[in-house]
Amino acid sequence: MFLKKARKTYKGKVYETYALTESYRENGKVKHRHIANLGSLTKEQAQRIKLVLKAKQIEDVFVGHLSDVVAKEHYRFLDVAVLDDIWRQFDLDQYFAELPYAEAMAVNRCLDPKSKIQIQDWTQQTILPRLLRYDFSADSEYSIYRTLDKITDQEVELQKHVYRKCKQLGHTDEKAVFYDITSSYFEGTKCVLAFKGYSRDHRPDRLQITIALVVTPDGYPFYWRVMPGNTQDVTTVEDLLLILKERFGIEECLLVFDRGMVSQNNLEAIAEKKLTYISALDKDEVSGLGLMEAEFQSLVVDERYWRDNLLSLGFNLYDENLVYREHIKGKVRYILAFNRQAYQDQQQNRQERLQKAKSYLAACNNELKHAQKSRNREATARRIENKLRKWNMHKVFVWELEPIAITKKGTGQKIDSFRVVYTINEDKLKQQASLDGITCFVTNEPTDKLPACQVIRYYRRKSKVEDAFRELKDHLHLRPFFLSREKRVRAHVTICVLGYLLLNALEEKLQQQHYQCSAATALEILGKCLLNRIGFKNSESYAESITEVTTQQLEILKELGFEYLISRKYLNQLLEHSTK
Repeated sequence: MFLKKARKTYKGKVYETYALTESYRENGKVKHRHIANLGSLTKEQAQRIKLVLKAKQIEDVFVGHLSDVVAKEHYRFLDVAVLDDIWRQFDLDQYFAELPYAEAMAVNRCLDPKSKIQIQDWTQQTILPRLLRYDFSADSEYSIYRTLDKITDQEVELQKHVYRKCKQLGHTDEKAVFYDITSSYFEGTKCVLAFKGYSRDHRPDRLQITIALVVTPDGYPFYWRVMPGNTQDVTTVEDLLLILKERFGIEECLLVFDRGMVSQNNLEAIAEKKLTYISALDKDEVSGLGLMEAEFQSLVVDERYWRDNLLSLGFNLYDENLVYREHIKGKVRYILAFNRQAYQDQQQNRQERLQKAKSYLAACNNELKHAQKSRNREATARRIENKLRKWNMHKVFVWELEPIAITKKGTGQKIDSFRVVYTINEDKLKQQASLDGITCFVTNEPTDKLPACQVIRYYRRKSKVEDAFRELKDHLHLRPFFLSREKRVRAHVTICVLGYLLLNALEEKLQQQHYQCSAATALEILGKCLLNRIGFKNSESYAESITEVTTQQLEILKELGFEYLISRKYLNQLLEHSTK
């Protein structure tokens, strides 16, 4: 049955009337049977009648009061769909075909980090069960832990797979890789990898693990390793060289790493493997190389002519703030660089630290002078030394604790306390200041293969691996750990690295399109487009549709090349069996 409209013109005026009509066949021909005249109708009245008639014919059309329509469920849709697409670009859907929890955990890390025991419930709030065609709710709560164990068993092959896909997708630079290590602390105490060590989280009171990471110049991680928490930076490089060659087939490589891993043994080991490196020296090492003229500091003080002064000494201009000069000793190149902005910042920072130290010692003396109980010399000295080291003022302040006796008012009790007596070592202060703004890059890559300006550029790109660690800790919630079994701790790190792989790929796509938006912000915007289940109050019937896509969401999808995610074809597959 349908609503048939008829038009009639009378005295130059057009009249529209409606009638209920039904179709039927007679001798193979379609004919219409008149049911009832409805006369003239407004457009709104006609539309309502059409909806009623349609509802009787089509299963997923409902008619009722708008106030009775309710949202029954919401599922994360567009942000999950984007990350799933990137996951598939790296063929991780095939690699983890038997481990659907792997993608669920990695996507969760990017969007809404949960504990492992909560992942099963979280998947039910997303479209992941539909995308993976897997019913997570049917699993036991221990399934995810079995997945973690299997992920660790496959760690080496997974890294090979990721590196191979990075090469195929053009995400590697045949020239260089970036290497660094970090630490992450524990809440528990039972993991065999957990030890106290140098804490980059500023939590020396906690047990920790050490994590090594290698990324491509574009930030794609392909090697990671979990080590005991007391592992020292410099001891990890030689093992890495062997792994790069044997696991990834990297015979020639420019290894870029932080100055904390520079040791003579490491540099010699890299050279023996016929690999090349770029790093930087600690400032204490720079002063011993004799690369700077005696008058250097007097030449950089002048804010107006510092650049001309250094250019006259053979320095080259890198940018408006940085100049450099190359020195070659044997097969090693030292590139001495001076950054005027860093010079000013470090000068100001030193004065601030100096003032903080003075204020702290004054406060200490006031506290010690009014002590209510006797003070322990060793504990007091240790507390002061730790503070001065924190501000890198422990060599500048020459100090000692001078005993004083205090008589407590009212009781006459004698209290042993101290007074901090100090002088400032001006020579040490000047020595520190003499290296303000100075960086010395070091490499064994020949000049004809890599100019000095390129050495600086590569080292500056080292921030890619530092960014990776920052994302792992802050966005992906790498720390703190509540897992205790070694295999599961390793798997947790692997999942976080895979999550970062997805975020980095998304970030790079946005940057390539010069779209002013971070990966995290893009996901937040896309995350507002949900898959919604709607229906009437007190009814089990429902239908599903996505939230109307905003202009901003559509713009992001176009920049990423992911418009198909809101196409009718994609949605039809996703919404299959979406009515009841």
